[in-house]
Amino acid sequence: MTHFCRRLALAALLCLTTLPGPVSAQSLTDYFGAFVGRAEVRDTGEGLVETRDIDIEIGPFRRTGFRLRWTNVTLVDGRRDVPGVKRRVNEVIFEPHDGSRLFVEASVANLFQRQEEMSPLAGDPVRWAKLDENGMHVFSFAILEDGQYELQTYTRQLVDDGLELTFERVVDGEVLRRIDGWAVRAD
Repeated sequence: MTHFCRRLALAALLCLTTLPGPVSAQSLTDYFGAFVGRAEVRDTGEGLVETRDIDIEIGPFRRTGFRLRWTNVTLVDGRRDVPGVKRRVNEVIFEPHDGSRLFVEASVANLFQRQEEMSPLAGDPVRWAKLDENGMHVFSFAILEDGQYELQTYTRQLVDDGLELTFERVVDGEVLRRIDGWAVRAD
C-alpha cells in the first residue's frame, strides 16, 4: 500500500467512525460460528423491497483476527427454487490495529498471484471493523468515479440465540439501501 493510500485509509477511519467505546462483556470469540436467517432489503430510490436468505460464518484468522464470510440468496416471490434467484458470496479478513478493538482489512499473500497495490482513487474500498457494546460493525468506504463517496455499514449484534443484522449503503450522505435481518446460530 502506498504512503498516500495509507494516509487516505487512516483519514477515512478517523473521519467516519469514532474510536471503540467501553469494552463490553462480549468478546470477538462470542461472534464465532455459523448463522442462518433472512433479511429484508429496501432500496429507497427505487422503492424496491426484496427478501434474502442469509448465511454468515465468522471465525478466527491467525491468532487475533477474524474471517467474515456471508452468502446472500435473493429470493423470487419468497422462493429460492425458481428461475431468477441470485446468489452472492463475499469474504473479508480483518486483523487488529495496534491491539485495539479496531480491525483493518488484511490481505492474504498468494504465492501464485502478483500482489496488487490498493488504490482508493481507482475505486478500491477501504474496509475496517470495530467491536463495541453495540455489536460488530464493519465499514467499507469507496471513492466513486465521479468523486462522490460510498459508505457501507454492516452491524451484527449478538442477541439470545443469534444475530440482529442491519446494513446501510450511503452515497454522498443519502441512504440508498437499508437491510434488516435476523439469523440464528446454526449447528
